[in-house]
Amino acid sequence: MAGTVLARSFLAATLIVGAALSAGCPNEARNEGIKRSNAGYKALGSKQYDTAVTEFKESVASDKSNHQAWYGLGNAYLQKKTYEPGIEALENAVRLKPSDAMYQLRLGQALYEGAVDKARDLEATRTKKKKDDVEIDLRSLNFDSALQHLEAAAKANPELYAAHFYIGRIYRAQDKPQQAAEAFTRSIVAWPRFSAPYVALGEMYRRWDYPDQAIQVVSQGVEHVMEQEEKSQLLFVLGMAYFDKLDDSKAIESFSKAIEIRKDNHDAKFQRGLAYFRKGELKAADKDLEEYAKAAGPSAAANKSIAQKIRFQIAAKQGG
Repeated sequence: MAGTVLARSFLAATLIVGAALSAGCPNEARNEGIKRSNAGYKALGSKQYDTAVTEFKESVASDKSNHQAWYGLGNAYLQKKTYEPGIEALENAVRLKPSDAMYQLRLGQALYEGAVDKARDLEATRTKKKKDDVEIDLRSLNFDSALQHLEAAAKANPELYAAHFYIGRIYRAQDKPQQAAEAFTRSIVAWPRFSAPYVALGEMYRRWDYPDQAIQVVSQGVEHVMEQEEKSQLLFVLGMAYFDKLDDSKAIESFSKAIEIRKDNHDAKFQRGLAYFRKGELKAADKDLEEYAKAAGPSAAANKSIAQKIRFQIAAKQGG
């Protein structure tokens, strides 16, 4: 998934920053801060996030000017999805070294994800639903500060594909589709193996009822993206674009490839069942929809209901 690629890129960047620290400072407190910061980056690289937080906090307590330690602390908090202290730490890193593109990028991303997470928490409390089951209207959120830092990152280093991607997400949330499409395209150009902007741009074309353009974009993603889980998602979107065109044979082919790569791609199984049904291949449709209804989770209640209704129709047709 996109999160996987982003996590790896950010983790690589944090490890590079950690490796760059040296112990040549004469000041004892500064030396202790560097020692603790190095230990924090080691823990962060081992995914020991609680230990990393402890080490980085000790580091900045010894030397508040250590922007690398503040950056590491922010990353450790964000890996735990603890946004408020993570944002505060990254703000300190940016304040101490505003020219660092990665600091600006990570802060912009944290501000975006933190705002979305907070809104989701509030909506879950209001509706008494699970956090993962609620939908929020991103248009109601203020992403101005996040956008400011992401644009600073992209200006400092135009090859930071994640900065362009998050800029695209913000423009999309603000109902600025042209700017969003341009940002997603810049993300693809900067790093063609990153799947998320292909998916985002493909889905935008589908909403605009331009399935041919969606097919063109997502097909490029299938060709360039190596991560298998992400390729499965791309193939699903490709299948949806063919489904929009009423090209059920190619839709089924794409959905089948998505399922072959990732057996638990339940959405692809559901959509393949619909394509089989529309194509008149009732036995294959019934099999897919039955398997989908058994395997999909509680959040898929609406699609499960659709699957069951179609299975009743199939039974009636076969009985007739």
